[in-house]
Amino acid sequence: MNKLILPGTMTRDGSQSLRRAIHLLRTMSMHTSTGWRLTDLAYQTDLDHTTVHRLLKSLVDEGLATRVPGSKRYTLGSLAYEIGLAATPYFSIEAKLGDSLSKLAESTQEMIFLNIRSGCDTVCVARHKGAKALMAYTVDVGTRRPLCLSAGGVAILINLPRKQQMKIEAENLRAIERNGQARAAAVKQILSQSRALGFGLNQENIIPGIAAIGVPIRSKSNEPIAALSLASDNLARLNERRDKLLARLYQEAEKIERVLDQLRF
Repeated sequence: MNKLILPGTMTRDGSQSLRRAIHLLRTMSMHTSTGWRLTDLAYQTDLDHTTVHRLLKSLVDEGLATRVPGSKRYTLGSLAYEIGLAATPYFSIEAKLGDSLSKLAESTQEMIFLNIRSGCDTVCVARHKGAKALMAYTVDVGTRRPLCLSAGGVAILINLPRKQQMKIEAENLRAIERNGQARAAAVKQILSQSRALGFGLNQENIIPGIAAIGVPIRSKSNEPIAALSLASDNLARLNERRDKLLARLYQEAEKIERVLDQLRF
């Protein structure tokens, strides 16, 4: 006997599976070099092991995910790369602004980051090193992090509508607290300082020896969709030059906003 399928059931179930699969892909993009164990993916996404196993199998079959050779870890697959290539001409800010950002890093002698917002996260799309920039920095192009976890991300967050801020902050903190209460407390301090000042400020709150400032980049509709930030391995040097550096970041952010008109953000 055929099972009765209620109107809308297939669509609803399909949408849920799609959202969960996208959630998995976002999570896998956070550690593409090492990949993720199935157990860690289940823990990070709050999905049960059976669901993660089923979704991973489908993603692997379609080429959106793959097993890291010689391990039981999963990461993004070749199809994710191919889809990204097709979208690049319409979203690549770096292609239009690489020279300008490189000159900014050279003139400030610090490390410059360009990040775009992706839901509750930011994704690094450009990184340029100045003469004094820290060489062993962990944020590479493609790195995805919660908005609350960087000066650039916070610069975006505090310029969103208040209700949206609170929702994202709560979501971010749930994820961050999995790595300990100390980091969550540091994030709350960054948020408090940044809201008071009106720009993203990280005074070595997350990683000892690394400080940063960040400003938002807005769309035509005035929505903060990206951020420009500067990181330094010398807090005293950063604080001494902060006003001048902020002025440079805001100036560059205005240039980037004009370029966004040519893209599909």
